[in-house]
Amino acid sequence: MSKKRDQWEMLGVMIQIVSEAFKDDVDKGGKPYVLHCLEVMYGVDQTDPEQMQIAMGHDLPEDKPEYTKQVMKDLGFSERVVEGCHGMKHRPGESYDDYIKRISLDPKDLTPCKLSDLRHNSDITRLKGVRKKDFDRLEKYNKSYIYLSN
Repeated sequence: MSKKRDQWEMLGVMIQIVSEAFKDDVDKGGKPYVLHCLEVMYGVDQTDPEQMQIAMGHDLPEDKPEYTKQVMKDLGFSERVVEGCHGMKHRPGESYDDYIKRISLDPKDLTPCKLSDLRHNSDITRLKGVRKKDFDRLEKYNKSYIYLSN
């Protein structure tokens, strides 16, 4: 019988899984996508390993659908982490505004994670060039950030 890992150990597992899952992916600026996940993780409460796991794995269910709730449970992640990671995923047919409103209903995990995600996604220095659609996206992110901050 194996010993149950503590949440700090599970943070290491999450970092390893996300690093492997996104190893061939790059962001809009051409940098390894895993760096975005790390930045989001560093933007949440550094004393809460489960919140850090959610932030690190926030894009896993949406971008890597093989990471179902059951797979994540089988990997040893807590219910809070599994639900948090999957809660960050847009639901089919869900508008962006409804998505942000749903995120706001979870001030303990989803809101801090999304705020960190929005902060990092709003850093235009990550882009190779800035076009009108980038400014439009930044405006959308800014509105969401203000909404979630209140």
